[in-house]
Amino acid sequence: MNRRSFFRTGAPILTAPLLLSRDAVQNPQAPSAPAADGWIPLFNGRNLDGWYTFLQTSGKDVAQTRGMVTVENGLLHIMGNEPTTQNAESGYIATTQDYENCRIRVEYKWGVKRFPPRLENKRDNGLLYYVTGPDRVWPTCLECQIQETDVGDYFLLGGTRAVQGNLPGNGGAGYVALINAGINRPAAADAPPAAGGAPAGRGRGAASIEPSSSRKLKDGDFENRDDWNTVEVIAQGDRSTHLVNGRIVNLVSRIQQPDGQNAGQFAPLTKGKIAIEIEYAEIYFRRIDIKPLATTA
Repeated sequence: MNRRSFFRTGAPILTAPLLLSRDAVQNPQAPSAPAADGWIPLFNGRNLDGWYTFLQTSGKDVAQTRGMVTVENGLLHIMGNEPTTQNAESGYIATTQDYENCRIRVEYKWGVKRFPPRLENKRDNGLLYYVTGPDRVWPTCLECQIQETDVGDYFLLGGTRAVQGNLPGNGGAGYVALINAGINRPAAADAPPAAGGAPAGRGRGAASIEPSSSRKLKDGDFENRDDWNTVEVIAQGDRSTHLVNGRIVNLVSRIQQPDGQNAGQFAPLTKGKIAIEIEYAEIYFRRIDIKPLATTA
């Protein structure tokens, strides 16, 4: 993400208690059963089954024919085509199904190619989640930024908004374990949200802070610029947490989208597709997985 206009339209939210929608259960392209560790691969390393691409001007499923998105040696290769003097077209590759209450894990490594108009800019990509509504650049969703030195920032797109919370301090590892197990924990001034709650806002209580669409900056820089990196999103209801190489760097609560039925109003955003951006730098992904979160009673 790099200097974007945030759209102010959206679609009404749908809710469901399952990780996958009913369509996903019935669709033969839905992910396979979990592995022993509970992770489910969304990218099979062979082809783009369960995914589609979208470019800002050219539209759906054109990026593959241009070599902008390919599968090579088990890797998802984005922007591996040869640069030209023409400005590249941005977009994304997205799942065909919606997901909710899950952990999302990707492993990526930068390539060397850069494309106009960002030949001199930081290499840029992004993990999009809770993607809802019509395809466009950029859709209604949240972005976990994947950009050199900025990995873990939040961009809230398409009129979405949220409240940024304080990082958990010494409780980071324990917090991830609790979230994964679906266990309630008491709220604390410097703690992430307990199940069903919201984190304290930076500087004052989150309940008194109006959600905003501003960029939410991460804490710390844990990216390996020349090696593989693991980025994880914990998406639980209307809150989420970003991790970079095992470190919690950012979190928000009270995630909302514009209410398509009531102008000027907002509704919780708790589910949607998962997408990887197609931007102006070469990048490889060797893993894109999800893991269901346990639900609380």
